[in-house]
Amino acid sequence: MKTFEKVENKTYYFSSCDSCEALCCDGREGSLFAQIILEDFEEVYKNFPIVFILGELGFLKPVILLTNGKSLCQYNKDFKCTIYDQRPSICKNYPLSPHLDNSIYIDKTCPATKQRGETIVKNFNINKNLNTYDFDNYQDKYIKTHFHFDKYKNLDNLEKIITLNAVDFYSIKTNSNDYYIDLHHKSLKNINNYYII
Repeated sequence: MKTFEKVENKTYYFSSCDSCEALCCDGREGSLFAQIILEDFEEVYKNFPIVFILGELGFLKPVILLTNGKSLCQYNKDFKCTIYDQRPSICKNYPLSPHLDNSIYIDKTCPATKQRGETIVKNFNINKNLNTYDFDNYQDKYIKTHFHFDKYKNLDNLEKIITLNAVDFYSIKTNSNDYYIDLHHKSLKNINNYYII
């Protein structure tokens, strides 16, 4: 299972994905869904279902289903990504992850972080040759996403569409002129037999 830790003021290395059996893409290793922000919607809706979960405080959170919880991502063949250029930002960032507290976190269970390799983070600075994602102001982007969907959190607006690993995922029923809701609805074509197990 993934274990993300806050990046400290030291150097972190990343060797290579070559010898790994794509643990980051494996539902059995905890890769089920990833939270997204508004700017991710256009990038992911063609390949992944965009669905919603209800957070601990009743907040509605947009997420993408990465796996069915029982196997590798459906786009992973022979431990290689078949949609590499179109993969979601969560995959592009890995083993790094932005966080609501505007800090950067790193997955210490990633095998490539345990071996000396290219510097991925040094003194809180990310090596832009390895990761070009804009981690700045993630908190603002997260809050903007929250408020965009907050008006839909009423259960009358939601329809449970799938349950995976005891987690319920919802669709927003409202048919509005909301660009992001439209992308959400278009993405639901991606809930196929791979997810319904």
